[in-house]
Amino acid sequence: MKFNDSSEIFTHFVINKIDPQIKRSLTKEQLDEIKSAIAAGTPLKKHLLDIRGVIPLFFSRFYFVLLMGRDKRTKTKKTELNRRTESDILASILFTIFIVIPFLSLAFIILYLTKTELGMDLFLGFHLKDIFK
Repeated sequence: MKFNDSSEIFTHFVINKIDPQIKRSLTKEQLDEIKSAIAAGTPLKKHLLDIRGVIPLFFSRFYFVLLMGRDKRTKTKKTELNRRTESDILASILFTIFIVIPFLSLAFIILYLTKTELGMDLFLGFHLKDIFK
């Protein structure tokens, strides 16, 4: 049997691990769905970093695999989106607290002091300094 890519090899490997009696009981549609589900879980693109090797020792052999790349799984995408949304809300709140509120307070103080220096009364007989006495 000839395979076009590694996902077909992996799919074939997994399907052959199913008990033959159970595999015979599956319909063609069920088997095709299982194959497509397995193929969907295998990466389509190569990783940014893909290092594989074997370390031979006197008593045994050990293999290692180092893969690195962007995680494109659906659950991870949803988690990233939730984190971004939460961080956007937090950033908005912090921006409001540390930038907007002090800026508006400073603008109010400057406008009030300018009004006071010009001798303008917006409300007759009422001054802001009367409140703080």
